Amino acid sequence: MKYIAVIDYDRLDHPLFMKSFSEAMGQQKDCSGIILHGDSGYTDRLIQTGMMREDAVVRSTSDLNHRIVALLADNGVSAVGVNGYQKNIISLSGPKLTIDRHWIDSRPPGTHLILSNLVRDESNQKITPVSLRVLADALSARLECGTVILFFREDSSDSVFTDSSNQKTNGTKSRGDLLGMVPEELLPPPQNSYLGTTHAFGNLPDVSGFHRLS
Repeated sequence: MKYIAVIDYDRLDHPLFMKSFSEAMGQQKDCSGIILHGDSGYTDRLIQTGMMREDAVVRSTSDLNHRIVALLADNGVSAVGVNGYQKNIISLSGPKLTIDRHWIDSRPPGTHLILSNLVRDESNQKITPVSLRVLADALSARLECGTVILFFREDSSDSVFTDSSNQKTNGTKSRGDLLGMVPEELLPPPQNSYLGTTHAFGNLPDVSGFHRLS
Protein backbone atom coordinates (compact mmCIF):
# COMPACT_ATOMS: atom_id res chain seq x y z
CA MET A 1 0.00 0.00 0.00
CA LYS A 2 1.21 3.48 -0.87
CA TYR A 3 0.23 6.39 1.33
CA ILE A 4 1.17 9.95 2.27
CA ALA A 5 1.12 10.85 5.98
CA VAL A 6 1.34 14.42 7.26
CA ILE A 7 2.82 15.35 10.65
CA ASP A 8 1.70 18.84 11.63
CA TYR A 9 3.63 21.52 13.53
CA ASP A 10 2.35 20.64 17.01
CA ARG A 11 2.70 16.84 16.66
CA LEU A 12 6.35 17.19 15.62
CA ASP A 13 7.14 18.75 19.00
CA HIS A 14 5.25 16.08 20.96
CA PRO A 15 7.60 13.26 22.11
CA LEU A 16 4.79 10.82 22.99
CA PHE A 17 3.17 11.25 19.59
CA MET A 18 6.43 10.79 17.73
CA LYS A 19 7.25 7.67 19.74
CA SER A 20 3.85 6.13 18.99
CA PHE A 21 4.07 7.24 15.36
CA SER A 22 7.38 5.45 14.82
CA GLU A 23 6.19 2.34 16.64
CA ALA A 24 3.06 2.29 14.47
CA MET A 25 5.11 2.43 11.29
CA GLY A 26 7.04 -0.59 12.52
CA GLN A 27 3.76 -2.52 12.78
CA GLN A 28 2.53 -1.82 9.25
CA LYS A 29 2.46 -4.57 6.65
CA ASP A 30 3.49 -4.17 2.99
CA CYS A 31 3.34 -0.36 3.06
CA SER A 32 5.39 2.29 1.31
CA GLY A 33 4.85 5.68 2.87
CA ILE A 34 5.84 9.27 2.24
CA ILE A 35 5.96 11.20 5.52
CA LEU A 36 5.56 14.96 5.06
CA HIS A 37 6.67 17.44 7.69
CA GLY A 38 7.66 21.07 8.15
CA ASP A 39 9.13 22.81 11.18
CA SER A 40 8.05 22.78 14.81
CA GLY A 41 8.42 24.76 18.02
CA TYR A 42 12.14 24.07 17.65
CA THR A 43 12.18 27.03 15.25
CA ASP A 44 11.25 29.48 18.01
CA ARG A 45 13.91 28.03 20.27
CA LEU A 46 16.51 28.65 17.57
CA ILE A 47 15.27 32.22 17.11
CA GLN A 48 15.79 32.81 20.82
CA THR A 49 19.49 32.09 20.27
CA GLY A 50 19.67 35.02 17.83
CA MET A 51 19.05 33.22 14.54
CA MET A 52 16.95 34.96 11.87
CA ARG A 53 13.51 33.36 11.40
CA GLU A 54 14.08 32.41 7.77
CA ASP A 55 17.33 30.62 8.67
CA ALA A 56 15.78 29.08 11.77
CA VAL A 57 12.93 27.52 9.75
CA VAL A 58 15.39 25.88 7.36
CA ARG A 59 17.64 24.68 10.19
CA SER A 60 14.73 23.39 12.28
CA THR A 61 13.09 21.55 9.40
CA SER A 62 16.34 19.96 8.22
CA ASP A 63 17.25 18.81 11.73
CA LEU A 64 13.79 17.33 12.22
CA ASN A 65 14.16 15.39 8.99
CA HIS A 66 17.27 13.67 10.35
CA ARG A 67 15.63 13.07 13.74
CA ILE A 68 12.59 11.35 12.22
CA VAL A 69 14.80 9.02 10.18
CA ALA A 70 16.80 8.13 13.31
CA LEU A 71 13.62 7.60 15.36
CA LEU A 72 12.22 5.23 12.75
CA ALA A 73 15.51 3.36 12.54
CA ASP A 74 15.31 2.73 16.29
CA ASN A 75 12.04 0.90 15.59
CA GLY A 76 13.41 -1.12 12.70
CA VAL A 77 11.83 1.03 9.99
CA SER A 78 13.88 1.68 6.87
CA ALA A 79 13.57 5.28 5.71
CA VAL A 80 15.36 7.85 3.59
CA GLY A 81 15.22 11.49 4.64
CA VAL A 82 15.36 14.36 2.18
CA ASN A 83 14.34 17.99 1.89
CA GLY A 84 12.23 18.87 -1.10
CA TYR A 85 14.84 21.23 -2.56
CA GLN A 86 17.57 18.58 -2.57
CA LYS A 87 18.23 16.87 -5.90
CA ASN A 88 15.63 19.30 -7.27
CA ILE A 89 12.88 16.90 -6.16
CA ILE A 90 10.37 19.71 -5.64
CA SER A 91 10.58 23.21 -7.05
CA LEU A 92 8.26 26.19 -6.92
CA SER A 93 7.70 28.59 -9.80
CA GLY A 94 5.05 31.17 -8.97
CA PRO A 95 2.15 29.14 -7.56
CA LYS A 96 3.13 25.95 -9.40
CA LEU A 97 4.91 23.04 -7.72
CA THR A 98 6.97 20.74 -9.92
CA ILE A 99 7.61 17.26 -8.49
CA ASP A 100 10.16 14.75 -9.75
CA ARG A 101 8.05 11.60 -9.62
CA HIS A 102 10.79 9.45 -11.12
CA TRP A 103 13.16 10.17 -8.21
CA ILE A 104 10.48 9.50 -5.62
CA ASP A 105 9.35 6.24 -7.26
CA SER A 106 12.92 4.98 -7.68
CA ARG A 107 13.60 4.45 -3.97
CA PRO A 108 14.12 0.80 -2.93
CA PRO A 109 10.96 -1.26 -2.21
CA GLY A 110 9.97 -1.19 1.45
CA THR A 111 11.84 2.04 2.10
CA HIS A 112 9.78 4.96 3.39
CA LEU A 113 10.51 8.54 2.37
CA ILE A 114 10.70 11.30 4.98
CA LEU A 115 10.14 14.46 2.98
CA SER A 116 10.26 18.03 4.29
CA ASN A 117 8.31 20.95 2.88
CA LEU A 118 11.47 22.94 2.06
CA VAL A 119 11.46 23.47 -1.71
CA ARG A 120 13.49 25.45 -4.22
CA ASP A 121 11.80 28.74 -5.13
CA GLU A 122 12.95 29.24 -8.73
CA SER A 123 11.48 32.73 -9.00
CA ASN A 124 13.39 34.11 -6.00
CA GLN A 125 16.34 31.69 -6.09
CA LYS A 126 16.04 30.59 -2.49
CA ILE A 127 14.89 27.76 -0.29
CA THR A 128 11.41 28.26 1.12
CA PRO A 129 8.77 26.22 3.00
CA VAL A 130 5.43 25.51 1.35
CA SER A 131 2.14 24.70 3.04
CA LEU A 132 1.91 21.05 4.07
CA ARG A 133 -1.68 20.99 2.86
CA VAL A 134 -0.71 22.31 -0.58
CA LEU A 135 2.23 19.92 -0.82
CA ALA A 136 0.13 16.91 0.20
CA ASP A 137 -2.43 17.82 -2.45
CA ALA A 138 0.22 18.17 -5.15
CA LEU A 139 1.96 14.92 -4.22
CA SER A 140 -1.30 12.99 -4.08
CA ALA A 141 -2.15 14.13 -7.60
CA ARG A 142 1.34 13.74 -9.09
CA LEU A 143 1.97 10.30 -7.57
CA GLU A 144 -1.63 9.13 -8.05
CA CYS A 145 -1.80 8.26 -4.36
CA GLY A 146 -5.34 7.85 -3.04
CA THR A 147 -4.54 7.81 0.68
CA VAL A 148 -3.42 10.89 2.61
CA ILE A 149 -3.25 10.29 6.37
CA LEU A 150 -3.91 13.11 8.86
CA PHE A 151 -3.83 12.77 12.64
CA PHE A 152 -6.28 14.08 15.25
CA ARG A 153 -5.38 17.57 16.45
CA GLU A 154 -5.58 16.50 20.11
CA ASP A 155 -3.79 13.19 19.56
CA SER A 156 -1.24 12.91 22.35
CA SER A 157 -0.60 9.30 21.34
CA ASP A 158 -1.60 8.03 24.73
CA SER A 159 -3.00 4.61 23.81
CA VAL A 160 -6.00 5.13 26.09
CA PHE A 161 -6.79 8.43 24.38
CA THR A 162 -6.43 7.13 20.86
CA ASP A 163 -8.51 4.03 21.42
CA SER A 164 -11.32 5.92 23.16
CA SER A 165 -11.18 8.68 20.55
CA ASN A 166 -11.67 6.12 17.82
CA GLN A 167 -14.64 4.62 19.64
CA LYS A 168 -16.26 8.00 20.26
CA THR A 169 -15.93 9.27 16.72
CA ASN A 170 -16.44 6.12 14.67
CA GLY A 171 -19.82 6.37 13.02
CA THR A 172 -21.13 9.08 15.36
CA LYS A 173 -19.42 12.29 14.29
CA SER A 174 -20.56 14.50 11.43
CA ARG A 175 -18.14 15.81 8.82
CA GLY A 176 -18.18 19.16 10.64
CA ASP A 177 -17.22 17.48 13.90
CA LEU A 178 -14.38 15.64 12.19
CA LEU A 179 -13.07 18.79 10.52
CA GLY A 180 -12.89 20.34 13.97
CA MET A 181 -10.41 17.61 14.89
CA VAL A 182 -8.08 18.34 11.97
CA PRO A 183 -5.00 20.51 12.71
CA GLU A 184 -5.77 24.05 11.53
CA GLU A 185 -2.76 24.22 9.20
CA LEU A 186 -4.23 21.28 7.25
CA LEU A 187 -7.62 22.88 6.61
CA PRO A 188 -9.29 22.48 4.24
CA PRO A 189 -8.06 18.87 4.14
CA PRO A 190 -6.03 17.72 1.13
CA GLN A 191 -7.76 15.52 -1.42
CA ASN A 192 -8.05 11.82 -0.52
CA SER A 193 -7.65 12.58 3.20
CA TYR A 194 -8.26 10.15 6.04
CA LEU A 195 -8.29 11.21 9.70
CA GLY A 196 -7.21 8.87 12.46
CA THR A 197 -4.89 8.01 15.32
CA THR A 198 -1.47 6.41 15.57
CA HIS A 199 -3.25 3.25 16.71
CA ALA A 200 -5.13 3.09 13.39
CA PHE A 201 -1.95 4.09 11.55
CA GLY A 202 -0.21 0.95 12.80
CA ASN A 203 -2.94 -1.20 11.25
CA LEU A 204 -2.33 -0.08 7.66
CA PRO A 205 -3.09 -1.22 5.00
CA ASP A 206 -6.40 -1.69 6.88
CA VAL A 207 -8.04 1.76 6.81
CA SER A 208 -11.19 0.78 8.70
CA GLY A 209 -10.01 2.73 11.77
CA PHE A 210 -9.83 5.99 9.79
CA HIS A 211 -12.48 8.54 8.87
CA ARG A 212 -12.64 9.56 5.20
CA LEU A 213 -12.63 13.36 4.88
CA SER A 214 -12.40 13.98 1.13
